[in-house]
Amino acid sequence: MKNSAVHPFFVGVLKVVLVVLCLGVAWQAAIVAFGVQPYIVPRPLAVVTAFIDGWRGIAQHAAFTLSAAALGLTFSALLASTIAISFALKPALEQMSMPVVLVFRSTPVAALAPIMTLIFGRGMSTSVAVVTIIAFFPILVNLMRGISSTDPNATELLHVYGASRGQQMRLIHLPFALPYLFTGLRVSGTAALLGAMLSEWITGSPGLGKLILDAGEMREIELLWAAVITSVAISLCVFWTTSAAETRLLRWKA
Repeated sequence: MKNSAVHPFFVGVLKVVLVVLCLGVAWQAAIVAFGVQPYIVPRPLAVVTAFIDGWRGIAQHAAFTLSAAALGLTFSALLASTIAISFALKPALEQMSMPVVLVFRSTPVAALAPIMTLIFGRGMSTSVAVVTIIAFFPILVNLMRGISSTDPNATELLHVYGASRGQQMRLIHLPFALPYLFTGLRVSGTAALLGAMLSEWITGSPGLGKLILDAGEMREIELLWAAVITSVAISLCVFWTTSAAETRLLRWKA
């Protein structure tokens, strides 16, 4: 029984390792074939060496970025869930508030980040605020769509039994909306890391964004690529983690 549980895990790890090796070989082959200079795109082994030499600093910056992204994503999910439920229970509230939400969403984040810096200062608070703004809208839209896509027969059945709108929301609307919530989280999860890094570029606070900016200015190209690849790896891990959580929590829909 244990072997059957462990076997898929090692198969997945082996697939990831093979994909990484294939990408490394393709990377090296492209550099050789097109004669790309090392100051533009370094060799894979040089990037690996830079990562090994500077892994402590990369890990510290990555932890700061990931913490800001996780906090911002959590706040945005809570805020979006509260607003989506409020809109579903009070349609008039949606009609009044949605234009404000759309205007706020249409404002470029690069323009909001300096304002957030003036309010929260240069630190994690600004990164969390920027991530919350970026991640909020995809979660809200998907949740609203999920709540409105509830099976009409289930809604009618609870109505016949005299269930209140709050009970209907808890018993059928929210369970039916969970897949849409995870879709929003997958979209917002990767965007959250980009938002945190954008905030770091603008405010100069610690994180992968600041590390990439500093490495570029100092012409430490290998370190720059190591930081970029680290951010991509974290984004993939966030996506896979969200997908795994969805599969585990939504077994009842199978």
